[in-house]
Amino acid sequence: MVAVADASLENQQTTSGRHAAPRSHLPVSVVAIIAATGVLVIAAAYTAGRFGHANSPWADRAYWLGQALIVGPVAMRLLSPRVLTAAQTATLIMIATVAEYLVVVCYSPAAFTYADELRHWRGTVNVLQTGKLSAVNYLIPIGPHYPGLEELTAALVSVTGLSVFTAGLIIAGIAHLIFVCVLYVLFREVGGSYRIAGVAVLCYTGDSLFESFDSMFTYQTLGLPFFGLILLAAWKLASRRPAGGRVSWLALAVLTIAAMVVTHHITSYVTAIMLCVVTIAALISGNRRAAAWTGLLAALAAGAAACWLVFAAPQTWGYLEPYASGTLKSIQASFSGHVSAPKSNGPEGNQVLATFTVLMVSALLPVGWWQVWRRYRRHTWTVAMAIASVSWYGIVVLRLTAADGSELAGRAATFIYVPLAYIVALALGHLAGRAVRWQARPVAVAVLVVVLTLMFDGLINGWPPYWERLPGPYQVAGAERSVEPEVIDGATWSLALLGRGNRFASDYGAYPVLGSYGDQNAIRNVAYLYTSGTYGVSTRLQAEAQAIRYVWVDRRLSHSLPVSGQYFAVDPEQGKYKHPLTNADLDKFNGQSGVDRIYDSGNVVIFELPG
Repeated sequence: MVAVADASLENQQTTSGRHAAPRSHLPVSVVAIIAATGVLVIAAAYTAGRFGHANSPWADRAYWLGQALIVGPVAMRLLSPRVLTAAQTATLIMIATVAEYLVVVCYSPAAFTYADELRHWRGTVNVLQTGKLSAVNYLIPIGPHYPGLEELTAALVSVTGLSVFTAGLIIAGIAHLIFVCVLYVLFREVGGSYRIAGVAVLCYTGDSLFESFDSMFTYQTLGLPFFGLILLAAWKLASRRPAGGRVSWLALAVLTIAAMVVTHHITSYVTAIMLCVVTIAALISGNRRAAAWTGLLAALAAGAAACWLVFAAPQTWGYLEPYASGTLKSIQASFSGHVSAPKSNGPEGNQVLATFTVLMVSALLPVGWWQVWRRYRRHTWTVAMAIASVSWYGIVVLRLTAADGSELAGRAATFIYVPLAYIVALALGHLAGRAVRWQARPVAVAVLVVVLTLMFDGLINGWPPYWERLPGPYQVAGAERSVEPEVIDGATWSLALLGRGNRFASDYGAYPVLGSYGDQNAIRNVAYLYTSGTYGVSTRLQAEAQAIRYVWVDRRLSHSLPVSGQYFAVDPEQGKYKHPLTNADLDKFNGQSGVDRIYDSGNVVIFELPG
């Protein structure tokens, strides 16, 4: 039987006598061993993929068996009505977090391969080589204006002598674990129940980017613990007698705001918005102390972010504007009835699971809101969580209407899942409480199924995508599997022989490698150079207008269709290709007047254009 209710259930578990809850037959130590076994099984599946079995059904099943060994026992133990202390709850959360992070490390255990990680790897190397935080990063031009991650990593490398890769793994792993722990403490403080807090964290792992983007070597990963610490400080400041004193918590909040502002733009803006929501909730619930403190922190966060935006990083708006305008256009289109077709999200089974999860969460939120109204409408932070969780329906609309809605919704979910997970946990706690009182085993089992569905949906529809679930040999226009030795060698050669910052045309898979290992200025809108059958006058003029000096050609582009749906970073034919690029498309530069073939490794060729 599975159940989780509220603080009253915890009280029942700690009483003695015949009414005390029985002790579990699944100790937390055994859960840790099972999770470690799951990591080993997944590592074996990854190894099989590298040895040519990436598409084998048995390797895929081994991966999912390992995931079941990680998340299954943790969820079952946490949702069990048997005795569970606050320390054991926190330990279970840490077991799941550490195990999933080790899974991420096992995917690429020798070097970074994810595009965003390569961007920040390049930025850190630039800091170490130049001693300047403002060194140009062609892969992520906004990066030098938010150098928190690179500065911290470079400092660790300088002090310890570790490689950038190892130092990056350490920083990303610690930041991810701190964020999850702070989130658990915040939920526990807000709800007064460590069980509800534990369930809320499990629900939060349903975020499709929790295991991947939010734990990788990216500046958002470092920004998230700052986000959590500021919210926790705001809660403590509004408490009657905060442990450690208000001066300490205020100092922590101010320092954390400063660190967050120089680390990640979106996290800074979302933090200010969330504090404003809490301030509004405090005013609604009549809590003047909370309104004053959260209003002060909201003003500090907004002011610091605005000052940094205006005086230190004015380029931020130019970086974010395309995403913002695209989102607004999608929203306008949805209201006008001109809804663009969203991109396919993979196999039908994945889409069915994603749809079911959306419907399930959408149904559970009103149940949680009802509990807020019945029991917590005078609780400032619970009301704030309820208000903020309404944004869930906004990302559902975005996901269904925008052509790139799934990606945008996934990025937003990192923050929206914080209030959403807590409200869903309240709903599950209510249902589980009913199961305990009525001794209704089906209801209790349904609660476990809901949590596991959320967690597995995040894994199945997260990153890596289904076509790169396991590492393996080179894939045309892929992601991590396009970062392979021959491509890396070509990019490294370009830096050594041509110097940095040259304007390159390349395919989607080579784009992040050229910008990181090669430190080249790879151009995104170059599809015309590869899809035209000849290198004619119009093509030459367009290349000259973009000041393209070198063309990277990977002959393997003619071997298969792009697994990602696009051959190039900006591809007008994305998702429309019916056959691979032809050899004629790729070989047309040979013998052209003024075009020199300066590098040829067999598959990868680099051409130098005139000028």
